[in-house]
Amino acid sequence: MTGWDERVALLEAEYPGWHIWHSNAGRWWATRTGSVLRRDDLGTGRVMTIDADDEAALRAQLIAQASLDAQVEP
Repeated sequence: MTGWDERVALLEAEYPGWHIWHSNAGRWWATRTGSVLRRDDLGTGRVMTIDADDEAALRAQLIAQASLDAQVEP
C-alpha cells in the first residue's frame, strides 16, 4: 500500500486548488488554497474546508465541490 504522503500527493494532483492532509487522529482533511473566499463568494454548498473519516469519503466530497465550482466559475 502507498504511504500517506504519496496518497496525499496523488489527491492534491487530482484536485488542484486543495491542500490535503491525513491527521494523527486518522481523519482526512482538505482546505482550499489561494485566496480565502467570503461565505457569500462560496455560494450554496461550497466550503473552504472539508473532512472525512476515510480517503474515499474525502474524494467524494472533493468531487462534489468540483461540481459546485464548475457551476459558478466561467
